[in-house]
Amino acid sequence: MAIRSGYQPFSLDKLQRARFYNPQENTGDTEAFYLNIINNLRTRRMGTGRITSWAHSLRLGVWLIAGVLISMSVGCRAFRDRSSHKQLDQARQLSLRGADALQRKRDYDAELLFSEALKQSSADERAHWGYASTLWKRGDKTKAIEHMREALRLSSSNSSQNPEYAIRLGEMNLELGNHLEARENAKSVLAENRSNAAAWALLGESHAAEKDWPPALECYQRALLIQADYPKVQLALADAYRVIGKPQRALAVLDHMVDLDETARHDPNSLLTRGLAMAALNRNSEAAEKLQMAAERLPIDQVQKHLQIVHAQHRIGELVAARVSLGRIRESHASNSEVQRLQSMLDMSFAHLTDPVKPIKERGWENIEPPAAMVSARENWIHR
Repeated sequence: MAIRSGYQPFSLDKLQRARFYNPQENTGDTEAFYLNIINNLRTRRMGTGRITSWAHSLRLGVWLIAGVLISMSVGCRAFRDRSSHKQLDQARQLSLRGADALQRKRDYDAELLFSEALKQSSADERAHWGYASTLWKRGDKTKAIEHMREALRLSSSNSSQNPEYAIRLGEMNLELGNHLEARENAKSVLAENRSNAAAWALLGESHAAEKDWPPALECYQRALLIQADYPKVQLALADAYRVIGKPQRALAVLDHMVDLDETARHDPNSLLTRGLAMAALNRNSEAAEKLQMAAERLPIDQVQKHLQIVHAQHRIGELVAARVSLGRIRESHASNSEVQRLQSMLDMSFAHLTDPVKPIKERGWENIEPPAAMVSARENWIHR
């Protein structure tokens, strides 16, 4: 074999150190010697190429399989997302129908629609809100609060919280006696919007529930600065003034309320507060008229307000009116301890009117104080 000119053969030392040199194949023939080296080199290069080609093919296969798996995963996720969005859209349609039924006071239909909406998707915040509203009316208040909390959480995750949900949750907490939680609900709304009158009203009610009157009055006044015609807050402010011994200011608030809305003159809650304030001012004849009107117009289920009326009528000597007012709620709340106590007190008062000479101790009622206006009431009853 001819060797190219200029080619410098390897030295024997270098060839011996090389991995491709096999001394057993060296026969002394120079040409055969170099052919042996070249063949060894060619064989090793071909083997390396095969290994490299196989490894490259393996890498391509792995990447191909990974790509297919990723594509399948993305496709499945996209399919699930489309399915979830479809279910959420269906839930929202049902929630709209439920809200319409709730507005029309078809509570049973509304509850069914909101329940079906939640079966379609539990991510519909309005469905939780509506279902909570129907549960609350039905009396399942603990479960109602759970759904209202979930509605608030979902609204907060989408954007800033829905103030309507936060305030309604606060009102529910307030009714159940969770004053601190109701206060936090109100503060969370005010942290985002200091001009929310309903939040100030809720904050005031949470203080009033604990008879913390200075902050309650301040919150009510701030609510009315934002929204002057706010009957709920006006009544709360008037009643707060009455409770702290300022009946004149209570009447002034009620008069301003009527100036803004003439229909407030006949509202039973307004009549009740006005009657109580007049009784505190010893304007007994006016108080008796307002209290009787309030007793006739208040719903029977508002027991505490009816009991307030009976107390006030007894205090100003209107015993007959007090007995009539108590009779409105006595049958449906016969087991109520306060109803029973007032019944006993009225019986004692009438017995004292019919037999004023007989000592009270002989009747066994020495522990019951007679009403403040007992003398005038006795005279009125005898003249009748």
